[in-house]
Amino acid sequence: MLVIAVVIARVAGVTWSATGRTRGDFYASMPGAHVEALNPTLWNSPDLGAAWGYHTSTYYHGPTQYLTLYPLGLLDSFAQIAAILLPVYAGVLALMFWLLWRAAQRLGADRGLLVPMFASTFLFFPLLQAYLQREFEIVLTALFAGALLALLAERRGRAAALLAYAAFFKYIPLMFSGYFLLRRWWRAAAIFGATSLAVLAISHWLFGLEYFFNNNVPGHARQVFALWGFGFGRDQTGHLYGTGFCEGWVEHGSTLANLRHGLCTMASTHAWVNPPAIYLLLCAIVATAYLWTHARLERMTLPAAVELRRRAIELSIVTTICSCFFFAHYYYLIALVIPLNVLLTLYWIDRRHGALVWWGISYLLISAFVIPLGVINRLAGTNFWEIYMWQSWFWYGEALLVGLLMVEYARLTRSNRLHFES
Repeated sequence: MLVIAVVIARVAGVTWSATGRTRGDFYASMPGAHVEALNPTLWNSPDLGAAWGYHTSTYYHGPTQYLTLYPLGLLDSFAQIAAILLPVYAGVLALMFWLLWRAAQRLGADRGLLVPMFASTFLFFPLLQAYLQREFEIVLTALFAGALLALLAERRGRAAALLAYAAFFKYIPLMFSGYFLLRRWWRAAAIFGATSLAVLAISHWLFGLEYFFNNNVPGHARQVFALWGFGFGRDQTGHLYGTGFCEGWVEHGSTLANLRHGLCTMASTHAWVNPPAIYLLLCAIVATAYLWTHARLERMTLPAAVELRRRAIELSIVTTICSCFFFAHYYYLIALVIPLNVLLTLYWIDRRHGALVWWGISYLLISAFVIPLGVINRLAGTNFWEIYMWQSWFWYGEALLVGLLMVEYARLTRSNRLHFES
């Protein structure tokens, strides 16, 4: 009861703060070019004047955001949009947790896990930050949770449709199509493709697809494929900024929290760190380990309980890669509640206390602010957020999470010698 009370108090505090803080990255992407004709009042609303999309004939995210939130275009100000999104997103988060709990039960969890999972989900700071700022990543994570449950319930087509819809928010989750092809789930792969075509067709009819590629998308795509050289320069104020592999990185940046930019932060103070070399080595290790394990599992006849674990871990690995290996602000890491809760479930079921310790280290490194940041700052007498970002603590948590997932995936190949509860 004490844990539940702490979680409720934490979420309530964030909710209270959110009533007065409405402008995150979601605000910047508003209102969308279609609003000029749909609702001129919102198009000209003064409280949208600082948004990137204000009076701009473009879209700063993929069509999924604007399809999902199309009714918001009928409101007359961003203040109204923010007021409605807060309770709506609270409901989406509740749905997401219910989906995760149902997935945990299918993996074999007992009711004793309910409170620990509740706490690990709603004390996760990327989730709280996304909720505070009303970021669309909340919807994205709910779609991932729904896909996880669908896979475990043998509804692969439904999982494919959910993941395809999610992919057209920021495109990187399109790699889930490769997962379905690798598993040779041809019907699911076809549904993924059909859903993608449907999203694109409806989006072109409502918005015009040409308006989704005349903004920051080419720049972000260029950053993804900048994999070789790197360097640092100084702007007019004397602060460092990254080039090449480190493009987009800035000295004392306070939002980027992905493996790439974490390495760039390290390289800015340690000359021996070569970000692209370390990053590509990490990618090669993960890809090789994944494909090697996949090939071994394909040659085995797995018990039903092990097959469920396999699907949960595989979806968790792809979700983690989407969240950590590319351009990502800190609140993008909300999606890591999927792999973290999958690992928590498996370790809990097997009573693997040592693994739970490593899980806790990864969790705390990624979600450093289980205690409110304002309280930590007052106790430490400094800006702890800047220390956390500048020391790239998140990097070690993300790398450890990837390692735990790969170890757990490889462990499935010994399923004939290990006991897994059904």
